Amino acid sequence: MRLREIGLVLLATALASCASNEPPVGLLGAYELADGRTVSIRRSVDSTLRYRIFEGGGTGLLYGTGDNAFVSGPGFSSREPVELNVEFVTDDLGIARSLRWSHNDAPVQSGERIGSERTAWIDSNGKRLYGRLHLPNAEPPFAAVVLVHGSGDSAGTEWLYNGDFFVANGFAVLTYDKRGSGKSEGKFTFDFQQLADDASAAVEYLATQPEIDAGRIGLSGYSQGAWVAPLAASKKDRARFVLVNYGMIESPAEEARLEMRQLLVDAGVPDDDLEEADELIRASVEVVASGLKCHWDQFEELERKYGDAYWLQHLDGTPIDQLVSYPNWFVKLIGGWLLPRGLPWHYDSRDLLENSDVPMAWFLAGQDRSAPNEGTIAILEDLIERGKPYSLTVFPGADHGMVTFTGQGDDTTYTGYVEDYFRKEVEALERLSAD
Repeated sequence: MRLREIGLVLLATALASCASNEPPVGLLGAYELADGRTVSIRRSVDSTLRYRIFEGGGTGLLYGTGDNAFVSGPGFSSREPVELNVEFVTDDLGIARSLRWSHNDAPVQSGERIGSERTAWIDSNGKRLYGRLHLPNAEPPFAAVVLVHGSGDSAGTEWLYNGDFFVANGFAVLTYDKRGSGKSEGKFTFDFQQLADDASAAVEYLATQPEIDAGRIGLSGYSQGAWVAPLAASKKDRARFVLVNYGMIESPAEEARLEMRQLLVDAGVPDDDLEEADELIRASVEVVASGLKCHWDQFEELERKYGDAYWLQHLDGTPIDQLVSYPNWFVKLIGGWLLPRGLPWHYDSRDLLENSDVPMAWFLAGQDRSAPNEGTIAILEDLIERGKPYSLTVFPGADHGMVTFTGQGDDTTYTGYVEDYFRKEVEALERLSAD
């Protein structure tokens, strides 16, 4: 659960995005270009697509120009000046079987769709979850991976992209829409136990498919999935390995606290003031974690003490901002209905990792401002030193999502994905699925 989402849900539920202008689902997937590179095409924001390149982490937004044609400009999200033209070639069902890729003055090259996909319906605790099983261009049986979402409610079958690179390297991949999102039944929830049950059910579904090697199935969790995927693997013996990406071991409450603190660090707030701010940060997190029912006395005392502090200006959109910007009676009255339902604010996966023998590969962003991970790194290093079957790769220049960037705060400019990240994920899959 990202911090700015926590702040926003105190006031209003997110507006539903308009789907009418979104590119057809049939364009989404993995493609192999004539020069050997692998490209993933998945949903992005503002009714656009995003391309990502396995070799080197290049990326950009694709803006529709009509008739399955798209353009992209330089950098992470620019449209102009146009540097790339992409045109999809679809069949009678609207499924793209190939594309034409033209970058700057380079010759136009073709790209062929990788693998095949089919619908999957996963039964979990009385609800049906909609999924997509993506199979590679090879002879079965395949080692397979279930992708486990972050905290958002976007349809995983359309947005999750790492699996495209797994399929391109010979792994089967199952993505699914979280309960209450996309085409899945049920109510959307942040309950880790329920989400882990759903991920475990997806693993069990994979084991029933004839193309899948039931002895080589694992999970790959992203962001919030860092809590959910290891928990899912602990529920049954079916999952043989776990990949964990840009997440935390410490609790969501601690994540919220550290993220607010990091905003102040990035703004240059000195250490003495940071310690004062941390008092109010901790108190605000406890209020929110209680469902706005408890800990008000301590918060109100600190609010009176620091209510005029200059550093509050750097906490726009956070729980503190919402709690100090509105009368407490008003927040108590409506806030509880808008908090993330079921979120276990004080869940910490340390004990689970202490007792688990499931091999895990952790990939963390060295400058993760959404999930500050200094404590998580220290915990993992200790567990690895004591012989747990885990590995840890830290990408020093990466922010949350393994994106590279320049600048800080409002001046942050994203530039792409860490060059080796996608390759390192695949290498971990190859190693763990072979053990």
